[in-house]
Amino acid sequence: MLDLLLPPRCGGCRRVGAWLCAPCRAKIRRLEEPLCRRCGAEVPSPRSDCGCRARLPSLTRLRSAVAYEGPAERAIHRFKYEGWRRLARPLARLLAERLVVEGVAARWVVAVPLHRDRVLQRGFNQSELLARELRRLLVLEATAGALVRTRATPPQVGKDRRGRFENVRNAFAWRGPPLGGEAILLVDDVATTGATLNACAAALNEAGSGPVTGVSIARVNV
Repeated sequence: MLDLLLPPRCGGCRRVGAWLCAPCRAKIRRLEEPLCRRCGAEVPSPRSDCGCRARLPSLTRLRSAVAYEGPAERAIHRFKYEGWRRLARPLARLLAERLVVEGVAARWVVAVPLHRDRVLQRGFNQSELLARELRRLLVLEATAGALVRTRATPPQVGKDRRGRFENVRNAFAWRGPPLGGEAILLVDDVATTGATLNACAAALNEAGSGPVTGVSIARVNV
């Protein structure tokens, strides 16, 4: 009924008919080999570690589905900043397709949290919407507790690599029972340096998690 009254409009081009139309899906650039085997960044030649091990010690791996450009960038912007919540499903499907190819295994899916003030301002946490869809698509579980952001942090946009890591250092904590060594998928919308995902993974590691794989819809090359 809602789709009849307010028909889906593509997040990439605003064409009526689907939340992410076939032409836009075809234009979305998937990340291309060679990729760093650990952090998934596009690199000039195959290697097991592009220097990310020192920068991202708490993440076991980082994987993204597509490049943050073109229709994917426009769709994520509308999803995140303009309230197009129905884009969560087609965007999560892009990520699920990538994870199936990668063979990433985990029991639990956890979203990168927003501070409560940001949630009140925006009305939702885009990463939690993505995590919810990913659980449904991959038949995975939510955890008994919650990862929380313990302090408000300024936006990462515009900061250099060092500034991004300092901005989110010790900004997250686990509230709930110990994680018992379980493997976890940690979900965000966009990965740039991986600073936020690594800070979240550090909190999960401290709570007794197993391997934490950071996953995002899109990746910004830096």
